[in-house]
Amino acid sequence: MPAYNAQDTIASALKSLLRQRDAATLEILVTDDGSSDATAEIVRGLAGKAAEIRLQERPHAGISSARNACLEAMAPDTDFVAFLDADDLSPEGRFQRDLTKFARTPELDMIYCATRFFEVEDSLALAPSPEGRILDGRPIQLGAGLYRAALIRSTGVFDESLRQAEDTEYLIRMFERPIAYAFDNDIGVCYRRNHGSVTDNVTEARREMTRAMLRAGNRRRKIGAAPLPKGFLTDTHIAELERWNDAKL
Repeated sequence: MPAYNAQDTIASALKSLLRQRDAATLEILVTDDGSSDATAEIVRGLAGKAAEIRLQERPHAGISSARNACLEAMAPDTDFVAFLDADDLSPEGRFQRDLTKFARTPELDMIYCATRFFEVEDSLALAPSPEGRILDGRPIQLGAGLYRAALIRSTGVFDESLRQAEDTEYLIRMFERPIAYAFDNDIGVCYRRNHGSVTDNVTEARREMTRAMLRAGNRRRKIGAAPLPKGFLTDTHIAELERWNDAKL
C-alpha cells in the first residue's frame, strides 16, 4: 500500500484488510511517501494494535517508487501478493474466496476480478454506500488481482519514470510471458472516485497512460508477445466510466 496524504481514507483501507486476517497470515506493507498530513501517524496507531501492519517512511519519490519499496520489503516466504491503494477498500471475504479458488486450481498464477467504483463509503460496513453511484466493470486495476508471489518477482519492479499508469504498464507486462490466469466476475477491489486523488489530474493521467501504453506496445512488438487476453479489459466499462467523469456529481 503506497500512501501519500491519505489521512482521510487510509484507516478504512487498512481495516478492510485486517478484517480478513482469518483467511491467511497477513503482512500489510505500507510505504508513506513523504506525506505532509497525519497519514503516518494514523498508520502507526493502527500498527500498534495490529502486528500485521508494517510502516515504512521515506521522502516523497512518487507512487512507482513507493510500490517498489513495498516489494523490496516483502517477506521471502510470501506466497501471494495483493495491492490496495490507501483510498480504496478490500471487499469483505475477498481473500478467503480467492485463496479457495487457488487451492482448487493450483496451477494458477493470478486471479483477476472485477472492480467496483464508488463515491460514498459506508464507514461501518467498510463498503460502498448505495447513497452514491456505484459502477462495476473490468478496467485495468492492479488491486483487482491476487497474484502468486513468484509471478510478482518474475515481473520485476514498477517503472519509476511513470508518474501515473505504472499499474497499467505493470499488469500488461505480466502477460508478456505465458502465465496461467483466471478472470472472475466477483469484486476484487472497491475503487473510490472523485476525492482528489492523483488520478484526478486528468491531463497528467492521459499523458502518462499514453506513455505506458506506447511503451508496453513497443516492447510487446519487439518480443512478439501475444495480444492481451480477451476479457482483461471491457470497452463498455470504459465508455461508462468516461460518462461518469463528465457528469456533474
